[in-house]
Amino acid sequence: MGQQRFLAGTLCVILEMEKLKELIELISKHSNCKILKPNAEIIIDRKIPNDLDLFFRLTNGVSLFEREAFGVKIVGKEEFISTNKYLYPEDDVIWEELEEDITNEWFLIAKSPELAQYISIDLTDQNFGKCYDSYLSTHGEERMSEIVANSFTELLWNLYNSRGKGETWYWNERDFEKIGDAFD
Repeated sequence: MGQQRFLAGTLCVILEMEKLKELIELISKHSNCKILKPNAEIIIDRKIPNDLDLFFRLTNGVSLFEREAFGVKIVGKEEFISTNKYLYPEDDVIWEELEEDITNEWFLIAKSPELAQYISIDLTDQNFGKCYDSYLSTHGEERMSEIVANSFTELLWNLYNSRGKGETWYWNERDFEKIGDAFD
């Protein structure tokens, strides 16, 4: 029984990795997307989800549909830092509140600075790999930190499928099935 579960889990991981490779191949062929070459010189010295690890081995970030209203950049290793560190200057008074805050374990994974839109990936054990809406004015607030994907691969597929078009981000569309909030 335990071995069957292990094999099923391993198969799921393999399928997700293949799905991610397929997606990167699709992105590479799209004229309004750009894939940056991998950067093996930068080492991420913390545990990250398997799909994100593969993404960083195959690329150093991608730009998706930059010429569209909701174009977004998936960050490379250089910008893969705590979203708090990215959004708030070191001398900001907010750091007094953020000391030992769980949001320090949310890392920047995607951004559209022109729209003040950021997406974080959770590296805590409890919600490892979930991706959150980190809109600038609501980042890290309870009931305002919507889960936009259960994994990095799901996030990338959803962003790719939305093509940067529409009236809002895919998770704000009426037909998006809500997943929950980071603080649930």
